[in-house]
Amino acid sequence: MQAGAASDLQTMCAADAGQLWGASLCGPLIVVDPRSRQAWATQRDGLGAFVLTPEGGWVGALPQGVPVANTTVDWAGVRWIMVVGPLPEDATARRVLLAHEAWHRVQSSIGLAMQNANAAHLETERGRYLIRLELRALATAMLSNGRARRESTKDALGFRMARFASFPDARSTEGSLDRNEGLAAYTGVRLGAGEQGHLFTARALNAYDQQQSLARSYAYATGPAYGLLLDEYAPNWRRALAAWAPADLLVGPLRVREMRNRDLLRRAERYDGPQILAEERSRAETQQQLIASLRARFNGPRLELPLGRMQFEFNPEAVTPVEGLGTVYQTLTLRDLWGEFRATGGALISPDFSLLTASLPDRGGMSGSGWSLSLASGYRLGSPDTAGVVRPELIPSPPVEDRHPDN
Repeated sequence: MQAGAASDLQTMCAADAGQLWGASLCGPLIVVDPRSRQAWATQRDGLGAFVLTPEGGWVGALPQGVPVANTTVDWAGVRWIMVVGPLPEDATARRVLLAHEAWHRVQSSIGLAMQNANAAHLETERGRYLIRLELRALATAMLSNGRARRESTKDALGFRMARFASFPDARSTEGSLDRNEGLAAYTGVRLGAGEQGHLFTARALNAYDQQQSLARSYAYATGPAYGLLLDEYAPNWRRALAAWAPADLLVGPLRVREMRNRDLLRRAERYDGPQILAEERSRAETQQQLIASLRARFNGPRLELPLGRMQFEFNPEAVTPVEGLGTVYQTLTLRDLWGEFRATGGALISPDFSLLTASLPDRGGMSGSGWSLSLASGYRLGSPDTAGVVRPELIPSPPVEDRHPDN
């Protein structure tokens, strides 16, 4: 299947010929088994870790320290497109994944560098209510035509405007995610799903309507929808992106205005708004209990790791923002100068991405419930301070003996 994936990627790149983004999306590909780290690649690596097989392609073990995720990786002098195996059996889903990650490989070179952001407001009752209305309106647009599609698109944009009015920072944080994962997801669907793009996107929107965490993941669904709608209503939109989020470029052509509250409620009824509201009120009660437990958990004895040159992989569908503390990532692998940290039971990253916190380290400080730490050479853990906080520190160099020649 790896060779087939490489062929799919090459076919999509050749068909696109750089037209979509003004740059070729072709590039070297690695497919990795996350458990064994065994990898298949389309070309030789610069360190000799891979060997050529009789069937074609290069195979070998990916060295420790190289991240394993659906991502872009700079390793052994090459900028790779990496996807995690086993690859999707569905051919369309496989092509969508490949084109998505291929876009990430070139995004910086086309002026759309990645920005870290968490849309924490999408974990609130009102934020989730309005984003779920938007998801449903976009799904309706994907499955409609003509006037019905236009009206549903205007509804989606109206719900989006209402959310921005309720949360002053929403435009900035969502804009970062829209331009990063949203554009990647659009590229994946545009090149990988072809004529099935609208149906593929509608299915994704329906799936994300049921997600329990949307703060980092919603753009995987809305990005393709807004991109496909822009292709129809404003075909030159990619040239006009600049600092705009894609959805912003639909407001003018469709003459969308902010909804008054009574209009919002009326339009929400088209998408079962009262049901969504009831569900989100119930979820909010449970979420309050979760947030309280997380605050207590990360304020006790803990491991604190400074972040400076981090690389990390995480599940965007298992992310919980905690106001004033940062964001809890349920599953996480993170590397920095001090070594590698892995969590399957949650870890906290501060709002400015400068500090990682893990709770309740064991006596040695190298592990806890649902996490483990591997220190790089030259580092050790210091002693706990009075609050029970453990931090890594450089191992001091041995003193240089002051030797004097004999007289």
